[in-house]
Amino acid sequence: MDHAVIERFLTLIRDNYPKADRASFFLEEVAGKTNVLVMANLRDVLSHLATTLSEETSPDEWGAQLASAEEHFRRAIQEPYAIALGNLRERFNSVHARYQDISPRIQESKGRGLFATAPTPEVIQVQLRKIADLASEGRAAKRRNRIDSKWDDGVADCIEAFDKLELLTTQLSGYVHEYESIVESRHSKTWTIVGTVASIVFAILSIALVVYPDFTLAVQKFVGVSVPPVPTH
Repeated sequence: MDHAVIERFLTLIRDNYPKADRASFFLEEVAGKTNVLVMANLRDVLSHLATTLSEETSPDEWGAQLASAEEHFRRAIQEPYAIALGNLRERFNSVHARYQDISPRIQESKGRGLFATAPTPEVIQVQLRKIADLASEGRAAKRRNRIDSKWDDGVADCIEAFDKLELLTTQLSGYVHEYESIVESRHSKTWTIVGTVASIVFAILSIALVVYPDFTLAVQKFVGVSVPPVPTH
């Protein structure tokens, strides 16, 4: 067995397993998702190492086994960030759609001192273009056939795109919640006022019906209630 090949395999594992472990942690703990493909790719790395060490594998195949192991490491490192970003994009689209619906009223409310820091649609589009550029750089790095500094930069771009999109999603979600809370509070106050006025009116009518018999008869006639005849002696 060529010790140089073994050394290259061990160096590959030493340099890239921590990256794959961080990627898996990011997907599970930060993005809240699990994906069996991460573990499957790491398993395949070990499978290629075992194949290389096998006496049945010819020296001509060692290079191919090493290249395949590196490819599985690339997938184990890059795919979790791409999956996390894709799932976050779905959540953002839902929040963004709701924010777009209420954005005109939010912008109008700024004149009354509300939502002073709420972004305009134009500001949001600028941020989305930056996020899209970062994600594009990450996808471009994925197409590289080796793990190097440019590939690492592409992974970092993917992480930055996720962080920026998560922050934007959180901000817009906060404004949506604040707006809906204000609307709900106003509706609640309106119904409270209506209920209070109705109670006062009912109390006044009740007193009037007792104190003024003629008013009682007039109300009965108005609502179509028959008035019992006055008994005669």
